[in-house]
Amino acid sequence: MNFRLLQLLTWLFIMPLAGKGAIVIEGQLKGDPHSFVTLYGYADYISKAPVEIIRVPTNGAGSFRATIADSCGPLLKLLVANRSFSFLALPGGTYTIYDSTGVFTVTDNAGMPVNQLLHNMEQDLVQNWYPLFADPTGLFRLTQPADTVFSRFRDIVSKYTTDTSSPAYPLLRYDAALYYLLFLQQLPDTTGLMDHFENTYFNTPPVTTGNPFYMKLLGNYMETRMIMLAHRRYKGNADDLLDRALHEAAYFSSPQLGELALVAGCEQAYRINREPEKKEELSRRIHATMLNNPLSMSARNMLLNVISENTRARIGNKFPVLPLKNERNETITLADIKSELILVDFWATWCWGCLEGMKQFPDWISQSKGQLTIVSISVDANLEKMKAFLSKRTAVPGVLFLYNGRTGGYPDKLQISGYPTYILLNKNREIIAMPGYTSSVADQLKAALRLTSHK
Repeated sequence: MNFRLLQLLTWLFIMPLAGKGAIVIEGQLKGDPHSFVTLYGYADYISKAPVEIIRVPTNGAGSFRATIADSCGPLLKLLVANRSFSFLALPGGTYTIYDSTGVFTVTDNAGMPVNQLLHNMEQDLVQNWYPLFADPTGLFRLTQPADTVFSRFRDIVSKYTTDTSSPAYPLLRYDAALYYLLFLQQLPDTTGLMDHFENTYFNTPPVTTGNPFYMKLLGNYMETRMIMLAHRRYKGNADDLLDRALHEAAYFSSPQLGELALVAGCEQAYRINREPEKKEELSRRIHATMLNNPLSMSARNMLLNVISENTRARIGNKFPVLPLKNERNETITLADIKSELILVDFWATWCWGCLEGMKQFPDWISQSKGQLTIVSISVDANLEKMKAFLSKRTAVPGVLFLYNGRTGGYPDKLQISGYPTYILLNKNREIIAMPGYTSSVADQLKAALRLTSHK
């Protein structure tokens, strides 16, 4: 049996989220009616290391049906060709996946609804709570007293969490807490509130590693404690993220929770350290500092998964060739682009930093003297968003805009977690640089151009 599958089943058998009951996943897909559909679970919800659960063929009409045990965990990912879709499934539930206009959607059948409940609660918070402290651009604008904001949050969430016995309740509760933490991060001095938050969501309730929202909340909370000076208790080297993670994890009440917090802190350190050299150094330090010290087997495996998932794209690796769409909905791959160098830019229309980075495109093209093509790959929800964006822009020679989407394969294969993400390729389509920030692209280009001129 695959080691990760054994690890997943063992872990979820020991710490299940809900009771027994098979989960039925069915669907109707467009495109190739004879393709295979693969369902994945996760080895753990910190690293989100994927583990294949089942692979089933679609029939001649593009439909499929899979029955799986509830031990796979609530968060599932469906993969067909190079497109993926994540959703939640509870024991005893039946879930139908539709492929409508190129976008996957899920319907929770009667009995175990969860995806629609989560969607409704999140939309309610965005529409009726966000405006109390954020303007339409997302900037912090506290227009009401903080107590009013807290009260509105409680009123909205209580509408969706009245049934505390429902298996959906812990998912809803911790999903809502992610939004609550977002508000706390905006306030100027919340040391006391953060301590209360820690006690309410972590130190008082039982540890629930089988809840993906619990684990995501733990990671976000550790990030807050690690990088926000106003809330930080650590007084050592401000640049040493690993040491800060160790320090903050020590404040949790139980040994198990402290280990989980430490692993979550390491995951956040990877996200903050976006330069490949820093990620490599972080990996070495985790091996030397933590994996050689006493840790439970589950925490050790999670740390190994964190390292593996965050170093999936490495300098020297071949860049995967996946189908992309241009604004005319024509299929193009990187193999069709003939250029000495390719700078791949993963971006989205909602990403302000991505749009700011695009202002540098003309300079980078000019600097390369005809040896560079910039391939700007959109990860927006649909192709229409990219087309609308391009309709308002003047074309820049040497820049090609293509669409991949959030579920188009590259985010999964390269473990892309932030935008913009830049990856520089040579003529063999090998990764030669991964500038962590827009400000470092020009220097990486100069170095690559020097190498090509000496060949």
